[in-house]
Amino acid sequence: MPGFPAFGSLAFGCFFPLHFSVTEASRQPNAPPADETFACFRFAGGRFDSHAIPLEVLPDLAAYRKLVVEVAKMLFRQRMGTRVRVPKGFEDSFHIGLAHVEGGSSAVATMPRIAKAHATEAQQPLGFSAQQQSLVYPDFEDARRYIDSLIGSVGKNGQVPPEFPVELAGLFNTFGQGLQDDEFIEMGYGGDFPVRYDTFIRKKIVLSRETTYENTVDGQFILNGGVVGLGVIHVLDLNGNAFDFQPPTEFEFEKAYNRPNEPVRLVGNGLYDRNERLRRLVAVNVVYSDGGTTQPFEARLQEISSTGAGWYDDENPAPSAAGIAAMRQFLEGVSSQPVAQPYLYPLPHGGIVAEWSLGPWEASAEIDANGLSVALHAINAETLEEIYVSDELQNPSLMSQFMVFMNAMVADGEQPNAGQ
Repeated sequence: MPGFPAFGSLAFGCFFPLHFSVTEASRQPNAPPADETFACFRFAGGRFDSHAIPLEVLPDLAAYRKLVVEVAKMLFRQRMGTRVRVPKGFEDSFHIGLAHVEGGSSAVATMPRIAKAHATEAQQPLGFSAQQQSLVYPDFEDARRYIDSLIGSVGKNGQVPPEFPVELAGLFNTFGQGLQDDEFIEMGYGGDFPVRYDTFIRKKIVLSRETTYENTVDGQFILNGGVVGLGVIHVLDLNGNAFDFQPPTEFEFEKAYNRPNEPVRLVGNGLYDRNERLRRLVAVNVVYSDGGTTQPFEARLQEISSTGAGWYDDENPAPSAAGIAAMRQFLEGVSSQPVAQPYLYPLPHGGIVAEWSLGPWEASAEIDANGLSVALHAINAETLEEIYVSDELQNPSLMSQFMVFMNAMVADGEQPNAGQ
């Protein structure tokens, strides 16, 4: 195994296709040849016994690409000696995609390297020449072997090598976060030296250099006021331990601030110590009980329901009752996800739309007047890249599909914010 020199600040960049098909490898006409496959993972245990990969696990694969890139940068600097910066186009030369998922006793994901679209003449002044784009750096293959070797060593010895760099540990926070305790990934599946990666190894690696690691929060708390000037809400867990968090919108802050002593459910991410004690809330949403106060979106839905016909022009109908009821159902699902509540607007045809802003992205979920389906659309105001997803509201996997849609726009753990 190569040495573990320290390396510098971390940067994020990820490419991950939003849609994929679940099929046998022999029936996949575009499956890449074996020698073009960069990585092959077998997901086993727990939910993967159904021979498919749950959509909420897909961000782990994007996190793996990020991990490979940062390790490759480290190895490049190690290989080049005194050189401190990787060349322009280095990170852009490496992209992997999910080619197919193969069923069986578990679920096997094959990830080939894929080529980025050729730069146009207008893009070339940015420093990505055709020659640079065509370069294939060996550091990415070395990075894959480096990561496998580290995981294999921890799995065998139960310890992280002492020369392991501090900066690398935090990247394992996001890679494998979607795994549950009875699940694991067999990395290098089908190869000579497969290694097993699970929640124990992930925690071991992160806590070898950090005092806390990030994991899911889903539990009962009691609202306990807050600080208006800072937009911070205080809560107590069931043992009386105090925590703070910052709601993503002013509306949600006011709702939580004005309901002291009310028991609520918090869903999102938090920092835990090596004894599994929650130390800090990172990003959470409040889910109110059915018998308690209304959800944050209910007041806005009531306002929209009172909007009459002709609000847009002389002929447009009033917002439909079916559309409003469908949006309420959709947002009840959204409230259980680590996503901010959106802004809501009626549409001239009688439907209703929810909108979010996330950096350069503008995202929306539109429900027609019949209230049967939802259309998800996002556009990047800087690159004009667009994402479209359409699904039936009664689909049991709708929230998983919605989170894949939202995660496609998220960088470096940033959480979606309500539109402005």
